[in-house]
Amino acid sequence: MAIIFGNLAVLILFALDRVLKYLFIASDFSGRGRFLLGDFFQLKLSLNRGIAFGFGADYYLIIALYLLIILALVFYLLNAYRKKHWLSAWALTLILTGGCSNLIDRLKYGGVIDYFDLKYFSVFNLADALICLGVVMILVNIFLSAKNY
Repeated sequence: MAIIFGNLAVLILFALDRVLKYLFIASDFSGRGRFLLGDFFQLKLSLNRGIAFGFGADYYLIIALYLLIILALVFYLLNAYRKKHWLSAWALTLILTGGCSNLIDRLKYGGVIDYFDLKYFSVFNLADALICLGVVMILVNIFLSAKNY
């Protein structure tokens, strides 16, 4: 039952990310962000045509990599469900959801729509946060599993 609620939460976060991206495109926040926490955190529209953190790469190469990674993650997700590894399944669902949202951006806009701007970090979006959370969950799971041996 917990996996159902977890997946429902991920689906809601996916929808929220899509709505936020639409609102940022529609309201054109580019260049003039909205400050939330002083100058440390602001909402600002940014189109990332690169891989991550603005690193550039060929558009078609990025799309091909996305598709290969998504296929591999689906394989691992199905395997995690089959083995009833619920934490891994939920983590992979987070990563896939974020990746699919960013893939939609790439196909529709030619790059990923980012909107959270941290002064000393980077501009990112909710989908990026889902991916990072999923990766952290997998790493913690690996660490805890290795510690038990």
